[in-house]
Amino acid sequence: MTRLPVLALLAASLALSACAHNRLKLGKTEDGEVVEAEGWSPDDAKDLLGTRQRSLAEAQKKAVERVVGVYVSAKTRVAAAVTLDQNILANVGGYVKRYDVLKEWSEGGFYKTKIRAHVLYKKLGDDLKGLGLVRPEAPPGNPRVLVDVAETGGDAGESPAAAAVRKSFVERGFQVGAAAPKTGASDIRVVGTASARELTDVRLGGFVSWRARVELTASRTGSAEVLARKTQEASGLDTVSDIARAKALENAGGLAAEAMALELAQLLSSRTTVTLRVRGVTGGLEAVQRLADDLRLQPDIAQATLTGFGGGEAELAVTTERFGGDELAALLIKLRKLPLEVRSVSPLLVEADVKR
Repeated sequence: MTRLPVLALLAASLALSACAHNRLKLGKTEDGEVVEAEGWSPDDAKDLLGTRQRSLAEAQKKAVERVVGVYVSAKTRVAAAVTLDQNILANVGGYVKRYDVLKEWSEGGFYKTKIRAHVLYKKLGDDLKGLGLVRPEAPPGNPRVLVDVAETGGDAGESPAAAAVRKSFVERGFQVGAAAPKTGASDIRVVGTASARELTDVRLGGFVSWRARVELTASRTGSAEVLARKTQEASGLDTVSDIARAKALENAGGLAAEAMALELAQLLSSRTTVTLRVRGVTGGLEAVQRLADDLRLQPDIAQATLTGFGGGEAELAVTTERFGGDELAALLIKLRKLPLEVRSVSPLLVEADVKR
């Protein structure tokens, strides 16, 4: 059989498939976004089926990559390329709910496939956050934090409170290291104490309750200057005493560190995060990405991250250098990729409409 009849048969099968269900329409859906993408694969006349499958897989990958761009900046995509490839792009089938093949053709030594894909952007966003790729920017200078939390009456190993403290700082964008005698490469030192006591209450039945207290002090490394102090108490409940105790220490440590990390970020940073709400977005995620990319190109904007999208309204967290809502509103008027009209302005919130 010659190549031409094979392609004709493939085209016929695609046509029949298209009739079997309604074609996808570009735009937002209840759980995602329908986008178009094109995939290329080296044209191999001896393996038409494999070539076609590889081209389709590349098209699906491109569709997912387009949605990744809404959540993650180009700088982050480059820095975390391996993480994205291994955890997201290697499993694009988990994010493409459905797709329609719009066109297949050979050109310039490549077999090309154009698809319209329904990408589950909410699931994708959740997974990106779980990988730590969507999180607050670190304060200017990306300060390194050394954590040293000792537990009173605890085991010789690391306290659950210390692990919780480090985790909270990491989630706030800080570089974090464990305490070690030879560790000197840090900007901020967080030291503290943790303690826990068992609570007795007949109403607990078969459960055991512990109450923990964590005290933290943050100072500049090599200086007596205290930057922040936090104290937090919390409880833990379980049928096993050791587990209840660990839960209490984790809860207290996490809460204390979360409050301290927020205070330090505000203290060390001259940046401000302004919420931008845009109504009348009709181009779907593609339009939102144009806006985010345009914002990221501005010299006084450190980051622009999508935080919500639905009903034609997009919400972005815009991290600026030393200015608030008024200055951001003035900047929005000058943007070209998605022209906007500002509706209302406050120091930390700007509301705008897409120009018609």
